[in-house]
Parts: sequence; structure tokens; C-alpha cells
Amino acid sequence: MTETEMALVQASLLDNDAAMSVDISADDFSNQGGKTLWQEITKLLTIHGSCDGVTLQTELDADGRALLGEAMKIASSPKQIETYAGIVKREARRRRLHATARDMLADDGDPDVMVGQLMTRLLESEGGDRKADYSSQQLMARTLERIDAASNGDQLGLKTGWRSIDKKLGGWHAGDLTIIAGRPGMGKSAFGMNAVVNAARLGAKVGFVSVEMDAVSLGMRLAASAAGLSVSDLRRGNLGRNDWQQLTKASNEIAQLPLRVLDAPSWTMGQVIRQCHAWHRMGLDMVVIDYLQRTKPDIKTDRHDLAIGQMAKDCKTMAATLEIPVLLLSQLSRTLEQRQDKRPTMSDLRESGQIEQEADNVLMLYRDHVYNEASDEREGEILVEKQRQGPIGMMPMLWDGPRALWIDGDY
Repeated sequence: MTETEMALVQASLLDNDAAMSVDISADDFSNQGGKTLWQEITKLLTIHGSCDGVTLQTELDADGRALLGEAMKIASSPKQIETYAGIVKREARRRRLHATARDMLADDGDPDVMVGQLMTRLLESEGGDRKADYSSQQLMARTLERIDAASNGDQLGLKTGWRSIDKKLGGWHAGDLTIIAGRPGMGKSAFGMNAVVNAARLGAKVGFVSVEMDAVSLGMRLAASAAGLSVSDLRRGNLGRNDWQQLTKASNEIAQLPLRVLDAPSWTMGQVIRQCHAWHRMGLDMVVIDYLQRTKPDIKTDRHDLAIGQMAKDCKTMAATLEIPVLLLSQLSRTLEQRQDKRPTMSDLRESGQIEQEADNVLMLYRDHVYNEASDEREGEILVEKQRQGPIGMMPMLWDGPRALWIDGDY
């Protein structure tokens, strides 16, 4: 064992409450002796609620008792147990990364297979810092903190940039999977880009995954909405001097935002999720994926609905694991166009069963002008068809088509 691991063991025996508060597993220790010591300590703490040096010795063999004796000679303080634990976890991560690198250097297999294996092992080695185990006391303390923050006017979720959505949903919440659904031409991609730009302008670190549009097309839409210009004018280069000034200013503003874009037209959902994990190591507060039905499943199957459902489940797991909101754009079935009232409902989600089950929120976009030219082309609606923690209902919105921009209905 290292000296820090010995200090952690001794501090744990001196203060059992402190030992139960640290997030350390036996696998974080550098050798089998240390792993065995920590396994016995955690077992005694779990079964009896206490562990001291005398009791621990009775559970160890001769080698274990000798190692414990060495650990008890180290100068340590229970007040520093979090520091010891942090060092032990950091060194464990370093060893896992070194082992992965050695294995990859010795592998002369197919490069595509190697890339997949490397990304998987890197994610497994990271583990994550998310706390999963709470005592009832810890749970209630954290719950009351959240409620107190809300009562003081603090919004619990990330601000969306739309007053109506903030009021209805309370923002984009960590751990939530939100489905943004609509028929082609309704403005799904625009909504997703508006969402990440709004969040980034408010200080959040965001990612946008595009399986449909290439990066430059996304850039044009971002620049057009920020500059107040028409996307079609940008595509044709139809710009005057003032337009260029507005575009330059807007482009510089977008360039400063904490926003990352993944151009992933042929990626599988597993690859997308691994990239989001990599972003998270550098800082990630929210991700938008555009869109579900265009993303490839990792495992080929004859049941497309099962593949879609599994990808939605994987996105929900990512949201919970990384503790970030995930916005997943989704296509709606064309059968709704056969109805007189073409406002979408939950049953219009393509392959809807598993998607509906996994989603915390389902928002559907509707613009009547798409079907009825006599309607105001600026009028739009967001239909909240599911909200796990709140009411459903309709929010009036405005649609600025030339700039591909969704605006609050009371704007």
C-alpha cells in the first residue's frame, strides 16, 4: 500500500463516521493487501456500524495483520480523510489509464474495434463522481436545500431563455430526459439550437450533437439567428455592408460561447454518448441530440421500435449518470396529417412506447401555418404532453422563420 492508503485506513479506524462518508471502493487501492483491508473495514462498518483495530485484526490473516500494523505507524488525522480519499482515487484513475494505454499498445487488431474498446475502457475507468448512496438524513437534508432554494426564488433547473418554458417546467433539470418532438418543417432543429445558445449565453457549458445537418449548416443557422439575418441570404451570400457588420459581430459573440458541436452523421448512439462523457470531463451542463430516429443503434435488430427504445433508454441513463439535462429531438408519425386537427398527441411519437416511458418531459412543436396557409406564419405552440414533476398544457410561442428562431409568445 502507499502511505496515503495507509493514512486513509488509519483515519477510518479512528473515526468511523468519517470512513462511511468517503466514496472509496476496494478497487481503488494499489495492491491486494490494501483491497482486502478496505473490504474488511467496509464489511464491519456495514454489519456492525463500527470498526476498530482490534476487531479488524480478528478478520485478517497473518499478512493482513502485518499490513495493518504498518498502516497504524503512519501519522494521519481523521480531519484529513477527504484529502486522503481524493488522492487515493486520483492515483487509482492514473493506474487504470496507464493499464489501458499499455493494452492498446500491445493490440494489433482492427483499428475500428480498437477505438470502440478504448473509448469503452476509458469511460469505465473514469467511473464518475456522482453520489448514489444516501442515508435518510442526507437525503432529507439535500431535499430541504432544494426546496429552500426554490422558495427564495432560485430556479432549480438551468434557465431555458424562454420565460414561458421556465414558468412551466422550472428550467431544464439535471438528470431529466426531455423529448422535443415535431413533424418535418416544424422547427425541431431550430428549437434545439436555440436551446443550447440560450443556455450558453446564460453561462452553461453546452453541447449540440447533429446527426442530420453538417457543422457549417449549423453555423449558418446560429449566425443568422444571432445577427437577425435570413438563413437563405447567408447561404446565397446575399449580404450588404451593414449585414456583414451584423454578421461579424454576431459570429464573434457565438465564438465566445461555451458551446461544442458534434458533426455525427454516421455515429451510433453509443459513440455519441461516449463523446458526451468526454465533454463532461471538461465541463458539460446540458446536451441536445438532433435527432433520435437518424441516430444509428449500436446493435442491429429487425425490431426498429426496440432499437429506438433502447437508444432513448441510453440517453436517460446518460442524463442521470452525468447529472445533466438531455434534450433529445424526435420525429413524429405522419399519421397525424390524416386527421382534421393536426396538433400532435403522445400517440404520434414514432415508436412511442419506450420513448414515452423513458422521458421525463415530452414537448411537441406545432405551427398551424405548415398545414393552413391562411394561418399566421409567426404563430406557434409548444404542447407539454408529459411532465413527470408538473402539469401539462400548451404554451403559445412565436416563430421567426427567416432566422430559424423560437420566441416567447408574449415577446
